[in-house]
Amino acid sequence: MKEKAKWKQFLDKYVPRWAVLPLLTILAANCLIYWGSDLLTANRHHFDFTMGFDRAVPLVPFFVWFYILAFPFWAIGYLLSARRGKEIFYRFVATDLTIHLTCFILFLVIPTTNIRPELTDGTISEKILGIVYAMDGGVHPSNLFPSIHCYVSWMCYRGLKGAREIPVWYQRFSFVFASLIIVSTQVLKQHYIVDAVAGVALVEIFWRFYGKKQRYQKLMGFFEVLNHKIWKGEGNLDEVESFYH
Repeated sequence: MKEKAKWKQFLDKYVPRWAVLPLLTILAANCLIYWGSDLLTANRHHFDFTMGFDRAVPLVPFFVWFYILAFPFWAIGYLLSARRGKEIFYRFVATDLTIHLTCFILFLVIPTTNIRPELTDGTISEKILGIVYAMDGGVHPSNLFPSIHCYVSWMCYRGLKGAREIPVWYQRFSFVFASLIIVSTQVLKQHYIVDAVAGVALVEIFWRFYGKKQRYQKLMGFFEVLNHKIWKGEGNLDEVESFYH
């Protein structure tokens, strides 16, 4: 019983129960939108937005480590966002889901691809990069504009910036690491510069848009209704009431 109580205390501190459903919704949305749009546009013409800047950027396989370490970085960032309290967290969730929907629309309207470089050196970084290429569309990558890798990484910084609940050192680290991930998308030839710019811009635009609570209150109320039903009283009844009205 003591071990169970300790485990519950740990979860309540780092993964509040009311945050579980929104986080799972974000994960599901990411999977459905990324792979779903890929299937829906498989037989359509894909545009190549490669510009002179993209051609001038060198291939730096070492940055593949930053690229793949993005995944645990995202998990930590999204979990930490819940430590800021419900209002900021639901602003975070609303921003993320809106950007996901925007990405889905753009993936369908403007399917994109690029030409990946040939890997010849055989270093461990190049071998790992080759695996990344193979798992991410092979010679015909898609869903490039905007870059989900860039936008999610920037969300992990933007959602924690200025948070009293998060150590300053980690906020600074998140800025540096998110920036390195964005750079990695360029020097690994995974994305164009316009993909990165669009990803960061979407975060800044919608984060500011949802700065007013009334713009995400319905979404907050919706999840609070579900939390109240699933976790038996975990949801905020005031938010449940505001949702129905």
